[in-house]
Amino acid sequence: MVPNGNVILMQPVPAKGDDCHLPATAVCWLTDEPQPGLILVELTDVRGRPYQLVGKVSYFDDGSDLTPDATYPRPVVVACTIDDVHHDIATVSTGWLSDRHGEPFVFDVPLTVLKPIG
Repeated sequence: MVPNGNVILMQPVPAKGDDCHLPATAVCWLTDEPQPGLILVELTDVRGRPYQLVGKVSYFDDGSDLTPDATYPRPVVVACTIDDVHHDIATVSTGWLSDRHGEPFVFDVPLTVLKPIG
C-alpha cells in the first residue's frame, strides 16, 4: 500500500527468454491466400526505425477480428521472444516469421511496451 491507502498492482516485468506480445498496427489486408489471409503490419523500434511485416492473420490476431472488410489501420500484436534486456530496452525476435534468408526479425523495443504471454 502507498501512503494514501491505495493499492498499487504491479505488472510482471518481462525478462530474457519470455514470450511476449509487441504492439503493432495492421495497415491493410493484402490477400485471402494462403488461408487465413495475409496482412501488412507496421511497427517502430526504440530508435524510431519503421518496420513492415507481412504474415498470416493468425500471427498478429489478438482477438481483434482481422478480416478483409475490417477497418484499417487497427492495433494488433506481434508475438516475440525476448533475446536480451539492457536497462529499459529489450531485444526481441520473431522465431515464427523470418526474412528471405531465413533469419528471424530482431527489434530493439522499450521493455515497457511488451506484454507477457500467458
